[in-house]
Amino acid sequence: MNANIKKAIKKVVPANVIRNVRSVLNQRVIRTMEATERVPFCRNDFPMGINLIGSFSQESGLGQSCRLTAKAIERAGIPHAFIDFAPTAQLNRDNHEFDDRLSTEYKYGINLFHINMHEFHKAWQILDRNVWQGHYNVAYWLWEMQEFPEEWVPMIAQLDEIWTPAEFVSEAVRRVTDKPVRTIPYAVEAPYDETCGREHFGLPEDRFLVLMLFDSNSISERKNPYGVIEAYKKAFTAEDKTALVIKIGNASDKELDALKKDLEGYEIYFVREMLPKKEVNSLIRCCDVYVSLHRSEGYGLVLAEAMKLGVPTVATNYSANTEFQDETRACMIPYVLREIGKNLYPYKKNYFWAVPDTDCAGEALRHLYEDRDFYDTIRRNAYEYMNSDARIEEVSALWKTTVESIYEDH
Repeated sequence: MNANIKKAIKKVVPANVIRNVRSVLNQRVIRTMEATERVPFCRNDFPMGINLIGSFSQESGLGQSCRLTAKAIERAGIPHAFIDFAPTAQLNRDNHEFDDRLSTEYKYGINLFHINMHEFHKAWQILDRNVWQGHYNVAYWLWEMQEFPEEWVPMIAQLDEIWTPAEFVSEAVRRVTDKPVRTIPYAVEAPYDETCGREHFGLPEDRFLVLMLFDSNSISERKNPYGVIEAYKKAFTAEDKTALVIKIGNASDKELDALKKDLEGYEIYFVREMLPKKEVNSLIRCCDVYVSLHRSEGYGLVLAEAMKLGVPTVATNYSANTEFQDETRACMIPYVLREIGKNLYPYKKNYFWAVPDTDCAGEALRHLYEDRDFYDTIRRNAYEYMNSDARIEEVSALWKTTVESIYEDH
């Protein structure tokens, strides 16, 4: 549908009506997926290897996840074909790292769909039916809640397995299927540009910089940016030699004005432009602390990247990030679990997520600011853990043995 027509429809049709119509149409596709028979996988029909299908060129968390997955496949020495695919139009297809390694052939036995659940049915619609037939179909899914939406369960009929980057996610999926669900974590990378220091971003050299990231187009309630602001204000006065750096995507002037008003009297810096991943990592590296008072995470990739860069983190002690963070290498913030209380697609009002303690978060920020020994201990422990050669080798071995076991069992 033409973009102008879409805009015109949105102006005259209430948003809830559009959502309901879209939901009905999506469910029709999902029911068709469930009812469509598949030719089962036979290892003799295709050579051993992986066809990885995902958003290689997208500058986003999902795109970075896909690229990390591709690098893990390469590192493990698994034969592969990398296919750049997104079910919907991408606004920021600006990453060209894999341009010279992309293919259009599904030549290996395992299809690994790096496509999230809310768009998975669209991939089934768009891709040729032969792509799904005769292959061993695996979805690499990211999800942030302990509950899994029942309306997505029928899509699993087109899959042989589901893989996720964290046990937190795997457990949510296991509750709704008897098919194999494996946890295969990332080997996190965080390349940066040595020349992109504070001056490059217009940041002061003489301030203790606290960084937060969020995007107005995503579900900001889950990322909880105002929780970070509340904690920052509890930690510091306007007279302290600190500043809050807010990397914000797709923000309106009205949103920025509201943030400025909430932080009146404090020194704040906004980074609004869309940056290449390497530059985002450079921004993280030149700040003193990264804070994520999330309500739930399907992995927590930016937290892992900050740790790999040697930047201390303050994070909610809940969900997938606790699988690589603990109190020896991060400031872990206590929480209470509460119902969301309202529908925030794709999350339902009766789902549970964390409400982090902003008093404790403020105390952690203050501790990092005042106690250099504590700061250095957290920084060093995080850096050493995330940069361990053993972690990278363990992930590579897991990829290799997983693929080999699929061929041995079939």
